[in-house]
Amino acid sequence: MTGPILRYLAYLPANLAFVLLSYLLSPILAALSLLTGPRLPSVLQWFSTLDADLDGGVAQGVKGYRADLTGWLLWWQRTCWICRNPAHGWQSRLLGMPAAGTIIIKQQITEAPKNQWYIMETAKGVRFFCFKRDQPLIGSFYLKIWIGWVNKSYDGRNHHYAFQIGLKRRS
Repeated sequence: MTGPILRYLAYLPANLAFVLLSYLLSPILAALSLLTGPRLPSVLQWFSTLDADLDGGVAQGVKGYRADLTGWLLWWQRTCWICRNPAHGWQSRLLGMPAAGTIIIKQQITEAPKNQWYIMETAKGVRFFCFKRDQPLIGSFYLKIWIGWVNKSYDGRNHHYAFQIGLKRRS
């Protein structure tokens, strides 16, 4: 299992740099989208999700995202969407693992606290992992932790690289 961990750690600095760049460019990318439409053109899509456009929060029913916005409010909503899903295109296309023929070798899920651990293998025999944890904090808050490569292929092509640690509130 050291191979996948070393690969993950080797990708980490580039991933963190690209995520930071996504945050910094999000206002500009959202402004561009007001001219070009909700899907960023060409390689700029690497800064957003591949399975949804910049109005993905509306289509996915994410609380607070609305379909009736225009102007500054639409710009802000799209800026927030990029920041909510920074660099997913980069994490999928360049750092991701191919989905075709991938199998789950090991899966372990616990409920309290919620942990998920997966070891997967591509069709070419390359192993990779996914660890997810919802760490309870105070009240209705928890720490969402995703490390490795996401166990689902959201775009149907790749399991994207994940380094996600964030404060969440249970609804």
